[in-house]
Amino acid sequence: MQRAHDELKKDGIQVITISIDGTGEAAVRPIFAKGGYTMPALLDQDMSVARGFGVRGVPSTVIVDKKGLINARGLGHVDFDGRVLRNYVRDLARLK
Repeated sequence: MQRAHDELKKDGIQVITISIDGTGEAAVRPIFAKGGYTMPALLDQDMSVARGFGVRGVPSTVIVDKKGLINARGLGHVDFDGRVLRNYVRDLARLK
C-alpha cells in the first residue's frame, strides 16, 4: 500500500488506511514506525467509518471516486503493486 500511495499521490490520488483496532493510535503508531509508512491512517475505533463503507471483514479495500461514491470494493488480499489496480484508479480519477 505504501508503494501505491507514493506512486498515486503524484496523480492527486490518496491512499488512506483505516485502522479498526480498538486501541487506536497505540496499535497503529509502532506498525507505521517500524515499516516507515507515511500514508494517512484514519483511526476508526468505534468502526463507524467501516460500517459506513459496508466493510464486513478485514482486510477490505474500498475505492471511492471524486464524488464520494463507492466504485469498487474487495475483501481479502489486494495486489497494490499490480498495474491493473493502479490503472483502474487512475482511469477513475480522470473521469469527471
